[in-house]
Amino acid sequence: MKNFCFRASLFPHGTEKLSRGILSRTSTMSGTKEESDDAFHIWPQLKGDKHFVHSLPLSDVYLNNDSTWPWVVLVPRENDMVEYHDLSNEAQMQLMREMSALSRVLLKGWPTIAKLNTGMIGCVCRQLHCHILGRFENDKCWPNPVWGASEAKKYSEEEAKETKEKLEKLIKEEEEELLLLSKSSTN
Repeated sequence: MKNFCFRASLFPHGTEKLSRGILSRTSTMSGTKEESDDAFHIWPQLKGDKHFVHSLPLSDVYLNNDSTWPWVVLVPRENDMVEYHDLSNEAQMQLMREMSALSRVLLKGWPTIAKLNTGMIGCVCRQLHCHILGRFENDKCWPNPVWGASEAKKYSEEEAKETKEKLEKLIKEEEEELLLLSKSSTN
Protein backbone atom coordinates (compact mmCIF):
# COMPACT_ATOMS: atom_id res chain seq x y z
CA MET A 1 0.00 0.00 0.00
CA LYS A 2 1.42 3.39 -0.97
CA ASN A 3 1.56 6.26 1.52
CA PHE A 4 0.29 9.45 -0.07
CA CYS A 5 0.54 12.95 1.31
CA PHE A 6 -2.75 14.49 2.38
CA ARG A 7 -3.85 17.70 4.08
CA ALA A 8 -3.99 17.65 7.87
CA SER A 9 -7.79 17.85 7.69
CA LEU A 10 -7.82 14.41 6.05
CA PHE A 11 -5.16 12.77 8.21
CA PRO A 12 -4.31 14.82 11.32
CA HIS A 13 -0.58 15.10 12.01
CA GLY A 14 0.58 12.39 14.36
CA THR A 15 -1.67 9.60 13.11
CA GLU A 16 -0.07 6.26 12.37
CA LYS A 17 -0.56 6.86 8.64
CA LEU A 18 1.43 10.10 8.75
CA SER A 19 4.22 8.86 10.99
CA ARG A 20 4.86 5.34 9.67
CA GLY A 21 8.18 4.97 7.81
CA ILE A 22 8.76 8.67 7.25
CA LEU A 23 12.13 10.42 7.24
CA SER A 24 12.31 13.35 9.65
CA ARG A 25 13.95 16.76 9.89
CA THR A 26 12.83 19.48 12.26
CA SER A 27 10.63 22.09 10.66
CA THR A 28 12.52 25.25 11.52
CA MET A 29 13.80 28.11 9.45
CA SER A 30 17.28 27.33 10.80
CA GLY A 31 17.29 23.99 9.01
CA THR A 32 18.46 21.92 11.98
CA LYS A 33 18.14 18.19 11.57
CA GLU A 34 17.33 17.06 15.11
CA GLU A 35 14.40 14.69 15.55
CA SER A 36 11.42 15.82 17.66
CA ASP A 37 7.65 15.44 17.92
CA ASP A 38 7.32 18.42 15.58
CA ALA A 39 9.86 17.00 13.14
CA PHE A 40 9.36 17.65 9.47
CA HIS A 41 8.48 14.50 7.55
CA ILE A 42 9.44 13.93 3.93
CA TRP A 43 7.46 11.17 2.34
CA PRO A 44 9.56 8.20 1.15
CA GLN A 45 8.14 8.25 -2.39
CA LEU A 46 9.20 11.91 -2.68
CA LYS A 47 12.69 11.34 -1.32
CA GLY A 48 13.04 8.16 -3.35
CA ASP A 49 16.61 8.00 -4.56
CA LYS A 50 17.16 11.76 -4.61
CA HIS A 51 20.37 13.08 -3.11
CA PHE A 52 20.18 15.64 -0.30
CA VAL A 53 22.22 18.74 -1.20
CA HIS A 54 21.52 21.65 1.15
CA SER A 55 19.05 23.27 3.55
CA LEU A 56 17.79 26.76 2.71
CA PRO A 57 15.77 28.89 5.16
CA LEU A 58 12.47 27.21 4.19
CA SER A 59 13.28 24.25 1.96
CA ASP A 60 15.62 21.33 1.62
CA VAL A 61 17.28 21.00 -1.79
CA TYR A 62 17.62 17.58 -3.41
CA LEU A 63 19.36 16.52 -6.60
CA ASN A 64 16.96 14.44 -8.66
CA ASN A 65 18.66 11.18 -9.63
CA ASP A 66 18.46 11.73 -13.39
CA SER A 67 21.69 12.95 -14.96
CA THR A 68 19.95 13.73 -18.26
CA TRP A 69 19.17 17.23 -16.97
CA PRO A 70 20.44 19.44 -14.16
CA TRP A 71 17.40 18.89 -11.92
CA VAL A 72 16.79 19.94 -8.34
CA VAL A 73 13.77 19.52 -6.11
CA LEU A 74 12.88 22.00 -3.36
CA VAL A 75 10.91 20.55 -0.45
CA PRO A 76 9.54 23.14 2.02
CA ARG A 77 10.08 21.86 5.57
CA GLU A 78 6.43 22.27 6.59
CA ASN A 79 4.25 19.27 7.30
CA ASP A 80 0.85 18.64 5.74
CA MET A 81 1.34 21.03 2.82
CA VAL A 82 -0.11 19.91 -0.52
CA GLU A 83 -0.61 23.06 -2.56
CA TYR A 84 1.39 26.28 -2.79
CA HIS A 85 -1.53 28.24 -1.31
CA ASP A 86 -1.43 25.98 1.80
CA LEU A 87 1.73 27.86 2.84
CA SER A 88 1.50 31.08 4.84
CA ASN A 89 1.98 34.27 2.81
CA GLU A 90 5.47 34.64 4.28
CA ALA A 91 6.39 31.05 3.38
CA GLN A 92 5.00 31.54 -0.15
CA MET A 93 7.29 34.54 -0.65
CA GLN A 94 10.26 32.64 0.78
CA LEU A 95 9.62 29.66 -1.50
CA MET A 96 9.55 32.00 -4.51
CA ARG A 97 12.89 33.52 -3.42
CA GLU A 98 14.36 30.03 -3.07
CA MET A 99 13.00 28.98 -6.47
CA SER A 100 14.59 32.07 -8.04
CA ALA A 101 17.90 31.42 -6.29
CA LEU A 102 17.97 27.78 -7.46
CA SER A 103 17.09 28.89 -10.98
CA ARG A 104 20.11 31.22 -10.94
CA VAL A 105 22.24 28.38 -9.55
CA LEU A 106 21.31 26.09 -12.44
CA LEU A 107 21.94 28.81 -15.04
CA LYS A 108 25.36 29.61 -13.53
CA GLY A 109 26.36 25.96 -13.25
CA TRP A 110 25.07 24.92 -16.67
CA PRO A 111 25.40 28.03 -18.89
CA THR A 112 24.16 26.23 -22.01
CA ILE A 113 20.66 25.75 -20.54
CA ALA A 114 18.15 27.04 -23.10
CA LYS A 115 15.10 27.08 -20.81
CA LEU A 116 14.24 26.33 -17.19
CA ASN A 117 11.21 24.17 -16.41
CA THR A 118 9.61 24.65 -13.01
CA GLY A 119 6.74 22.57 -11.72
CA MET A 120 4.73 21.71 -8.62
CA ILE A 121 2.75 18.83 -10.08
CA GLY A 122 2.31 16.57 -7.05
CA CYS A 123 0.25 13.77 -8.59
CA VAL A 124 2.63 10.94 -7.63
CA CYS A 125 3.34 12.40 -4.18
CA ARG A 126 1.06 15.12 -2.90
CA GLN A 127 3.58 16.53 -0.43
CA LEU A 128 4.37 20.07 -1.61
CA HIS A 129 7.60 20.17 -3.61
CA CYS A 130 8.96 22.10 -6.56
CA HIS A 131 10.99 20.72 -9.47
CA ILE A 132 13.45 23.05 -11.22
CA LEU A 133 15.35 21.64 -14.16
CA GLY A 134 17.43 22.93 -17.02
CA ARG A 135 16.49 22.08 -20.60
CA PHE A 136 18.71 22.03 -23.67
CA GLU A 137 17.48 22.46 -27.24
CA ASN A 138 19.19 19.19 -28.16
CA ASP A 139 17.83 17.13 -25.23
CA LYS A 140 15.86 13.99 -26.08
CA CYS A 141 12.48 15.48 -25.10
CA TRP A 142 12.85 19.03 -26.45
CA PRO A 143 10.51 20.89 -26.67
CA ASN A 144 8.07 18.56 -24.87
CA PRO A 145 7.79 18.13 -21.07
CA VAL A 146 10.25 15.73 -19.43
CA TRP A 147 7.97 14.38 -16.71
CA GLY A 148 7.40 10.71 -17.45
CA ALA A 149 8.76 11.04 -20.98
CA SER A 150 11.84 8.85 -20.62
CA GLU A 151 13.66 6.49 -18.31
CA ALA A 152 15.90 8.27 -15.78
CA LYS A 153 19.64 8.05 -16.43
CA LYS A 154 20.87 7.49 -12.87
CA TYR A 155 23.99 9.23 -11.60
CA SER A 156 26.96 7.05 -10.76
CA GLU A 157 28.12 7.47 -7.16
CA GLU A 158 31.01 9.68 -8.33
CA GLU A 159 28.82 11.78 -10.68
CA ALA A 160 26.27 12.35 -7.91
CA LYS A 161 29.03 13.41 -5.50
CA GLU A 162 30.54 15.83 -8.03
CA THR A 163 27.16 17.31 -8.99
CA LYS A 164 26.13 17.73 -5.35
CA GLU A 165 29.44 19.50 -4.59
CA LYS A 166 28.97 21.78 -7.61
CA LEU A 167 25.42 22.63 -6.53
CA GLU A 168 26.47 23.18 -2.92
CA LYS A 169 29.18 25.64 -3.98
CA LEU A 170 26.80 27.55 -6.25
CA ILE A 171 24.05 27.59 -3.62
CA LYS A 172 26.43 29.02 -1.03
CA GLU A 173 27.28 31.82 -3.47
CA GLU A 174 23.55 32.65 -3.74
CA GLU A 175 22.73 32.02 -0.10
CA GLU A 176 23.99 35.29 1.36
CA GLU A 177 21.67 37.27 -0.93
CA LEU A 178 18.84 34.84 -0.24
CA LEU A 179 19.22 35.20 3.54
CA LEU A 180 19.36 39.00 3.25
CA LEU A 181 16.17 39.01 1.16
CA SER A 182 14.50 36.68 3.64
CA LYS A 183 15.39 38.93 6.60
CA SER A 184 14.43 42.17 4.83
CA SER A 185 10.93 40.86 4.05
CA THR A 186 10.25 40.08 7.71
CA ASN A 187 11.28 43.56 8.95
